[in-house]
Amino acid sequence: MSEKSEIELSATYYWDHFSYILRYIDRHYLPLLQESEIVFLQDFSDLSFAAQCLFLRLASRRSPYFRIEKLAYPEIGDIARPLQVLRSAGFLMDISEGTESIFTKQECVSLAKKQGIKVLSSASKDEVAALISSADLIAAFSSGVVAPARVEVFAFLQFLFFGTRSRDLTDFVVRDLGHRAFVEVQEEDLKPYFQTREEAEQKWAISMWREWFFNTTVSVDEILASWRVHILPLSTSLLESSIRSFESACFALGRSLERNKAYIEALEVYEVSLSGASLERRVRILQKLGELEEAVAWARVGLEICVSPTEIHFFEDFLAKQASKKSIKQVTSSLKQAEIIEISPEYIGQVEAGVVAYFQSEGYYAAFTENQIWRNFLGLFAWDLIFADRKEGFHHPFQWAPSHYGKESFAGELPLHLLSDRVGLLNLLRSRAEANQGAMNPLVDWYSLDFYLMERFLTVMPTDGLAAISHYLWEHLGTHVKGFPDLFIQKGDEFAFVEVKSPNDHLSAIQYFWHDFLRKNGVAVRLVRLKYV
Repeated sequence: MSEKSEIELSATYYWDHFSYILRYIDRHYLPLLQESEIVFLQDFSDLSFAAQCLFLRLASRRSPYFRIEKLAYPEIGDIARPLQVLRSAGFLMDISEGTESIFTKQECVSLAKKQGIKVLSSASKDEVAALISSADLIAAFSSGVVAPARVEVFAFLQFLFFGTRSRDLTDFVVRDLGHRAFVEVQEEDLKPYFQTREEAEQKWAISMWREWFFNTTVSVDEILASWRVHILPLSTSLLESSIRSFESACFALGRSLERNKAYIEALEVYEVSLSGASLERRVRILQKLGELEEAVAWARVGLEICVSPTEIHFFEDFLAKQASKKSIKQVTSSLKQAEIIEISPEYIGQVEAGVVAYFQSEGYYAAFTENQIWRNFLGLFAWDLIFADRKEGFHHPFQWAPSHYGKESFAGELPLHLLSDRVGLLNLLRSRAEANQGAMNPLVDWYSLDFYLMERFLTVMPTDGLAAISHYLWEHLGTHVKGFPDLFIQKGDEFAFVEVKSPNDHLSAIQYFWHDFLRKNGVAVRLVRLKYV
């Protein structure tokens, strides 16, 4: 039996985890809390242990309603008393309407027939449930239906702890079961994600609106009206902690409007965003509407403020096309000069494997590497820099890296002088891998980490080239961690990175960037296009 399968959680593990969050809230956020949240904390602490456990069980589940007779938790035991305690303290509500979803179709059909209602055999559960009332269902099949109350405060406290709506108490369980390991940060060293109440409320509002948007079934006009009321006003007072959520919400809505051919409305949404993605969509829509002068103006803005090679390439290419309709993309020109490799049609759908087999037949060592050889190398080489100061940028124990990772404020100079001693360098990487095996790192992929490949890679890489590439990647973690060639091949002192393109595949801007950068730093790159024979 594996070690992971032997891990046993305490019977009330969820209570332990929420207590951790409450200690964090007490340490960092009491001055930011409103009266309703302070009252929640006090009322929760006054509950019996069994009542606290029952509330956490119910509030952490996705379903909003629960049939009392189906509630059974061995660690709580008889739930009659905890239910009453929760009712009295305002943590539980008895529900009589809108609960059809928790009853089975068979129960709905049975009740309908008892009431003399004709039910078609082809009717769905929702269609049958619409014929009868929730109260009648509860009376016929249940000892009562309840719902946890004050769940928004419960969710908001978790939001303060994590700084996002995408995490919850489940993260504790995933870690405790050994499915994910994180670099250890002491509880007392964690820093609050939000510094002010305004920061928390702003990001919470955007997050809640995004959840509503992705789940709503209302019309496009109603969605846009909601955005104008709840999200658009934030654009004039947007705080740094909310920028990414705001940009994401605007882009998602804009694309939805485009799919509905509401181009003018999509422009309205994109206009309050200066992300590269939104600027690109803005330029594309303006071009489609025949507003070329304005499209060119915004393409120039994009060229000024964007740093992603893919975004920069779009704006450069757009402006070049307007200047000369005969202009050819640099990436297209590069692809036209690719060498041709013939492989068997059996490799259709797994082209990299076909090219590996081809180079192996030519006497080369060949391995599929893509971005991972570079990411794994840099992740191990810069491990101490990424996690050097665990008292800054860590807000909860489930972070892959400090929150400022990849930003301009992310400090630390790579010890590039260590690159000249390849034996010592390889030993350093091995020791860091052994000491931190399995721990989450934004760069390291433990499944693809191969030290036989790493040794071959380091044996042939020129020191100046390795230093230049590592330094540039380290300085551009937010935009340049992708786009490296697919394969690494080596035969003696000869080596190259190989980009593989199937007959109908295209070269992206970030791929073109790295090909050019590698070549300029003494690293051979071969661009091959496949021909099936």
